[in-house]
Amino acid sequence: MEREEILKKAQTEKKDERELQVKDKSMMCSYIAMVLMAAVFSFIRSEQGLPTMDLCATVSSSVCAAMTYRFIQTKNRGCLNIAVITLIVTVIAIVRFFMGH
Repeated sequence: MEREEILKKAQTEKKDERELQVKDKSMMCSYIAMVLMAAVFSFIRSEQGLPTMDLCATVSSSVCAAMTYRFIQTKNRGCLNIAVITLIVTVIAIVRFFMGH
């Protein structure tokens, strides 16, 4: 391809690379904040003798969904591994929640 063809093709594409990168980084910040807040609330609830498995299930299912989507889009095996691990954690947390833990 010539330089002008490449430029024209880039201009016709609707995806802005910077926008995608910013969106990806914002999601990562969102995950970090969610995990930190869940850890704080989990600690407080466990100190009060309350169950914490619902928070664990919420966080792990969110990460599982994101990693599943990333795997589908990129075919990155690392994303699949994390998705499977967090799915297992989610199932265990849900079972423990319904058992009253």
